Amino acid sequence: NSFCTLLEIETMAAAGKTVVLVTGGTGLVGKGIETVVKAEPKENEEWFFASSKDADLTKFESTKALFERVKPTHCIHLAARVGGLFLNMKYKVEMFRDNAAINDNVMECCRQFNVQKLVSCLSTCIFPDK
Repeated sequence: NSFCTLLEIETMAAAGKTVVLVTGGTGLVGKGIETVVKAEPKENEEWFFASSKDADLTKFESTKALFERVKPTHCIHLAARVGGLFLNMKYKVEMFRDNAAINDNVMECCRQFNVQKLVSCLSTCIFPDK
């Protein structure tokens, strides 16, 4: 699901290019961003659209490993544990704790890896209009 390979990202980060990590990159909003990025590519930008297959963001070491591989200069944080209205109602505390851990791990990795800009946009439930 990556727009470019990890090796390409590492090379570009070393060359001073902008590397944008999108957590939740395969979700509704992430796919929307990917559509725009592919339609209007910028020469000095590379994007990595991470999914849950790339890292377990509830675990700090897994999140850190993702940041070590991608080496982002910027991060758009969209990842969340989601499951729809009924799962949210049944597992309120678990969903809250997992999402708090995800947010904390992503923000701490942004700090540790000197990410220049973090944009965080989260929703408990979001549905497409079609």
